[in-house]
Amino acid sequence: MNVLKEITDKKRDDLISLKSTISINDLMKNVCTKEKPQFFRKLESSKSKYKIIPETKKSSPSAGQIVKIYDPVENALSYKKSGFSVLSVLTEQHYFGGDINDIGNIKSEVDVKILRKDFIVDEWQIYESKAFGADCILLISESLSLDEILDFSCIASDLNLDVLLEFHKESELEKVLRSELKLIGINNRNLETITTNINHCESLLNKYHKDLNPKKIIAESGFSSKLELDQYVDIGVNKFLIGEGLLKNTLF
Repeated sequence: MNVLKEITDKKRDDLISLKSTISINDLMKNVCTKEKPQFFRKLESSKSKYKIIPETKKSSPSAGQIVKIYDPVENALSYKKSGFSVLSVLTEQHYFGGDINDIGNIKSEVDVKILRKDFIVDEWQIYESKAFGADCILLISESLSLDEILDFSCIASDLNLDVLLEFHKESELEKVLRSELKLIGINNRNLETITTNINHCESLLNKYHKDLNPKKIIAESGFSSKLELDQYVDIGVNKFLIGEGLLKNTLF
């Protein structure tokens, strides 16, 4: 079973109804697009040894329900008190228990820049992300063509949204490199099979060291100890996206 395809197929079904209910013009009413992107700037400005994007999510296909009582605002407040100034928010509802309104609810209580973590397959979702207060969007290379990545990135740029393009499969590398985006995420989790290899990102960096700059890489998924983070810091990677390891308090 290809879990990524299952999720994106469901997303496309949902979008048929959503797009017929509200237009892009309606989404963008009273939305300011003049502020320059701040998500990556905030991430890079961290003085910590580890520049972490903490994540809040209720559940996932790989872990099931992560916490008994899920409160994204409380999670965001806790992260902020721990010194984090950026946050990844899962908004996919069927497989991760997310809600697009979580972004606004968090921002009304916490001064933090937000990456909308979802499965974007249509430009409408980019405008939706901006309208609901996201500062950055995630694009998943395995679910998009190069033309879609370039088009979606251009729309995001026009809206002053940062873009994090992530990939897992080695076969996606050429597409990712041709996108020429500022930062690239390498996911240790294969979203098609939901299997995780904590060394996957490191292996790709070692194999393609001439093409991939560790300073421009965000290592994603599977981290549960500082020792694992240090393994990546030793090869030049100091940016991480971490969810379960922080939500379950196993990392720090």
